[in-house]
Amino acid sequence: MKLCLICNFQTASDEQGSCPHDGSPMVTVGDDPLLGILVEDRYRIQSLIGQGSAGSVYRARQELIGRDVAIKVLHDYLVSDEEFVKRFKQEAKAASRLNHPNIITIYDFGIIPLGRRPYIAMDLLNGTPLSELISQSDHIPVDIVIPIFKMVCQALSEAHNQGVVHRDIKPENIVLIERGGKKFFPMVVDFGIARLVQEESDAAKITRTGTVCGSPTYMSPEQCTSSKVDHRSDIYSLGIVLFETLTGTVPFTAEELVKVMTMHLLEPAPTLSATRPDLQFPEKLETVVAKALSKHPEDRFQNMEEFAYVLEESIKAPQKTLVAMPSISSMPALSVPTALPQRELTNRLMADKTNSTRIPAKDNHAMLAPPQDLRDLAHQTLTEMMARAKVSNTTMPAYSNAASTSHIAASRVRQANTRASSGAWQLIARQVLPMIFTACALLAVITFVMSEVRQMKLYPQRHTTEYAENLVKQGRYEEALPVLQDLKQKGQLDKSQNENLNKVRVSVARIYAHKKRFPDAISLLQQIPPQSKQASKAQQLLRKYKSGKSY
Repeated sequence: MKLCLICNFQTASDEQGSCPHDGSPMVTVGDDPLLGILVEDRYRIQSLIGQGSAGSVYRARQELIGRDVAIKVLHDYLVSDEEFVKRFKQEAKAASRLNHPNIITIYDFGIIPLGRRPYIAMDLLNGTPLSELISQSDHIPVDIVIPIFKMVCQALSEAHNQGVVHRDIKPENIVLIERGGKKFFPMVVDFGIARLVQEESDAAKITRTGTVCGSPTYMSPEQCTSSKVDHRSDIYSLGIVLFETLTGTVPFTAEELVKVMTMHLLEPAPTLSATRPDLQFPEKLETVVAKALSKHPEDRFQNMEEFAYVLEESIKAPQKTLVAMPSISSMPALSVPTALPQRELTNRLMADKTNSTRIPAKDNHAMLAPPQDLRDLAHQTLTEMMARAKVSNTTMPAYSNAASTSHIAASRVRQANTRASSGAWQLIARQVLPMIFTACALLAVITFVMSEVRQMKLYPQRHTTEYAENLVKQGRYEEALPVLQDLKQKGQLDKSQNENLNKVRVSVARIYAHKKRFPDAISLLQQIPPQSKQASKAQQLLRKYKSGKSY
């Protein structure tokens, strides 16, 4: 067997002269008994990928379908320890119930007869651990970091919603791959010491009292004291990883791990700017990191959805205040495309017009001077109609707008008819009015067709439970809420989907509270029925929001 002394890559091939990963020379070592064996008539183990504190990861081939997979096998010296065996099995159980694009996929679980070593077959990731990316540079820019961590938050949110706490969030357990055009697509791996909160009991508690689990550099204060942990422990650990990714160093370092754990308990975390004064960080981002690293769980973000939201908001530039354009006239507005060929219509109307001047208007639209004849009057009416349409935000039915506008145009012509000669009126009736009515009818048809096209494209997907569930998985709770409420009104939600709606209500209420929209948040929470599993959480948040507190 050949071994790379740099990255621990192993292979059964004696012809492998150099490591395929780093080019280092391969040396001959004792044979790994697992290399080359066929596991349960399904997986042929080919080479060693890497080793961790609890197990080794091998590259294998699923021979029946020709798929490359990763096989994680518990270290043989730990097999006799029932604690590690239970924890290893728990990894398979915890991870297999999770379904999220940023969480590694578990295919299979079993026991290797040789040494009776448990194994897990999972997706083979061809990527780079975040730890390696950090070590290759002194820091990673903010604009790259935030999208990565937003997706990690969404993945952990899925785990927490399923009652799974990872408890070992660190850069090594975030693997960056290329997927869907994204160069840095994160995958959260290794739920080896995850705790199934919903299934934990005093009689079947896997983590014994006094047992510390996790990596001390990234452990939360409650983990350091072996206290009861929940999903907010992952928020603290992810805050440490975020700090390291942005600055290139962790907030707490010491030669002795016990001292590091003491710093987690007692010392406040330094700011990003204090750690890297040569870099500039948004003030809001400093606040987000500080909140995630709060010593007490109650002072941190209370869920990953909230963490992801404020993280994204922290780097957004302040929005410029938009000044509304002044009203052109009191006539009803048309909802039409702004690309209407107004110049062509104007040129046709103005082909033989004389003695008219243009006056600049404050709203950057040009309007004609007082009309000299009926043709000028008709031109002014059409110009005002088109200008008003450009600044309109209304969604009145096109046929109603067209009829109202045509009525106004005809009314103005009738008023001017008392001052016009019979010859001029015949000219208007013969040339101008048909053009006005034709333009209005054309606008009505275009608006109607565009509305129908939008409905054909959007309705089938927006009003389905699958579409709503996809929005929830992506963390787009504000978009999912109206879709779920619409489906509920139509009686298309089952019991579990109704409960999912209540979860979304809680998430959106938290977002509203963060925006200081307390009345909206309170209104949402009051819609959650008493029999819902979210009722107690809703009542707790109601008390906070009624007092004007966001968290």
